[in-house]
Amino acid sequence: MAHRLVGFADSSNSTQTEYLKTQLETISNEFEDVTTELVNEGDSRLRRYSQKFDRLPCLMLFKDVGKQAHIHAKLSNANAIDWVRSHKG
Repeated sequence: MAHRLVGFADSSNSTQTEYLKTQLETISNEFEDVTTELVNEGDSRLRRYSQKFDRLPCLMLFKDVGKQAHIHAKLSNANAIDWVRSHKG
């Protein structure tokens, strides 16, 4: 079963975009069975799966085609890895 972690960042905030890009790379290095993707606030999955689509950054974990979990927060790399580990199953 394939896991995908999508990071949603505000495209007008380059600091947030770079932070999330680095964090997704760190997570990708930690979990070889999790693919990562960085997108902006215009991605339709943010509105589809989150009621607070205006709160960024956001991490959203998918398993196959279904959403497993999401979090709107700026996490340390260690906390983000723990969050993925706890929701990956």
